[in-house]
This record gives sequence, C-alpha cells and structure tokens, in this order.
Amino acid sequence: MTHGTNLQLYDFKLEYTFQDNALAELDRQLALLLSTQVGTMPLDREFGIQLNYVDKPPEVVKSLYTAEVTKKVPQFIPWVRVYEVTWNYGEQGHIKPKVVITRA
Repeated sequence: MTHGTNLQLYDFKLEYTFQDNALAELDRQLALLLSTQVGTMPLDREFGIQLNYVDKPPEVVKSLYTAEVTKKVPQFIPWVRVYEVTWNYGEQGHIKPKVVITRA
C-alpha cells in the first residue's frame, strides 16, 4: 500500500527481545494482527490496525502507527508488549516499520 508519504505499513519487520518455542505461533499472530486493516476481520471488527492516517506527513504517520500498534498488540496478544517501533528505509524510499516485541 503506497501513498504520498511512501509509507508501507503492511510491509513490516518483527523482532523479539526473547526466545521461546512458541515464537512461530506468536510470529503468525502478530503478522496477522499487523497486516489486517481494522474493520475487515469477521466477528471482530476491532481486530487489526487503523490506517486512516496514511496520507498525513511521515512524522505524523509514524507517531499514530506507533500508538496504534502499542495499543493493539497487548489488547489482542496479552502476553507480549511493543518494546519499540523503529523505521527503516526500503526500496524506492519507502519507510517500513520494525516492531520490537518483548514479554509482558
């Protein structure tokens, strides 16, 4: 999804501050949560990430995305928290979030 700000919020990287046998399942859950547009999941319209702000300036989008991810991860996956969100430059100047996860 590309808009005027060149942000690709569905193209993210996950990193963990811990290792565990359940990481594959956690990775699947987080990838689903972070790649789903809020309002599109049947039976749970709150599941996913709100992205109605992608046409705003990059610094505003970064702040709103970080706040959204920080709120939604513990809401839907209560045993982990967002440790930090950093931003990397991808191909063609696109900015991609890197979400670092830690235990709750």
